[in-house]
Amino acid sequence: MIITMILFGVLLVFLLLAAGVMKTREMEQENRLMQSYMVSMKEFYAGIQGRIEATRRYRHDLAKHIQTLEVLLGQRSDAVEMKEYMQDLKKRYDTLEKQKFCSDELVNSILTIKQEQCRGKGIPFTVEAEDCIYNDIEEVDIVALLHNLLDNAIEAQERIPEGGEKGIWFSINRDGKQIFIDMKNRVTEGQKVTFRTKKQRHEEHGIGTKIIENLVEKYHGSTEFVQEEAAGIFEEHIVLRGKE
Repeated sequence: MIITMILFGVLLVFLLLAAGVMKTREMEQENRLMQSYMVSMKEFYAGIQGRIEATRRYRHDLAKHIQTLEVLLGQRSDAVEMKEYMQDLKKRYDTLEKQKFCSDELVNSILTIKQEQCRGKGIPFTVEAEDCIYNDIEEVDIVALLHNLLDNAIEAQERIPEGGEKGIWFSINRDGKQIFIDMKNRVTEGQKVTFRTKKQRHEEHGIGTKIIENLVEKYHGSTEFVQEEAAGIFEEHIVLRGKE
């Protein structure tokens, strides 16, 4: 009896040690994945910064070119081709201006990128963004947050069976230091959202979701989930409190 108890105790200690080792390895792997993911987010952020700068230069060059043409046209009355060319430039400039969701160039760029992705996948994408600057959140953080939120919504659309209704609705606004982000998207009717992924690299989706949770915690925020299973609608409401 005593020997049995000793053996049982040794086995229990061994199991506890094994569980501890496995837990430590899991944490180490998660930390490595988190670090790798944040490196990729910083690269994505750098790419967006480059895109912003290129768009800014292009818009500036267009405006200067239009002004120069207007001066030249004022000196000539028969430059029909020049007038047509200038009108084309104005249309391009207007197109750039219409792509603006808000004055925050970083938020605007992310939303434009996701809009292009949705258009390519045939996913209706509606955006309501208050025209202001969201600089109470660090730039790399707002990139990671919006990128992952919208990626999750896009992935949910890709899981909807062919012929099913799709759609993503996104809004962002602020009240003082508080920033409100509302995500609503279609899901398969009658299917409960479990936050599981069908991507080939499952760990990336898990890390992306973890990033969202960490950022909400970092900015002393809150998250609320609402699902209407019968209607096939999933909503996520996030409140962030900007740093003082």
